[in-house]
Amino acid sequence: MNKAITIGLIGLMILLGLQATKEAPGVELVEYLSFTGTITDLRDGEILVRDAQNAENEMIFVLTEETLLLDESEQAKLGVDKLEEGQAVTAYYPADLPMALSYPARLAPSVLVRRSPEGLGFVHVATFDDTLTSSDGSLKIRLGAGMTLSDRDGKPVTSLANRNLVVFYAESTRSIPAQTTPETIIVF
Repeated sequence: MNKAITIGLIGLMILLGLQATKEAPGVELVEYLSFTGTITDLRDGEILVRDAQNAENEMIFVLTEETLLLDESEQAKLGVDKLEEGQAVTAYYPADLPMALSYPARLAPSVLVRRSPEGLGFVHVATFDDTLTSSDGSLKIRLGAGMTLSDRDGKPVTSLANRNLVVFYAESTRSIPAQTTPETIIVF
């Protein structure tokens, strides 16, 4: 009897899990992970970033032509020549990105943001669905006047649904998901 109940509960959990992960047809929602730290070394298109809270936690980020480099205070593209040792950065990369089994870990991030010492606001990187809710379900975009909407080359865009976005914002609601009217959105 207990075996039948256990098997039934496992089956129900699997069914509910599959139902919860359904997504819009033809749209692959990408979850992004992040790593924040300080640049401790720059060499040949790679940067070594060390976590300020744990000196043993560090990663090597390979900067490719596909890596979108951004400045938090300018909310705009940044040249690799503007990166220096001692700067705080956050790298964003897909959760399923293959990573070398080495120490420190080595990968090519999708987005690298040079952080502002003033801590001007927030940055969220995710795939946003047709309701403009992030793939992790933590942020919903409300469109408003005065926002800058562009692609990675600075060209204006009109469609944000089902795209990978970098969202710069200063404040949000305390709801779930948090809602914000961003200052800048960059499609990548």
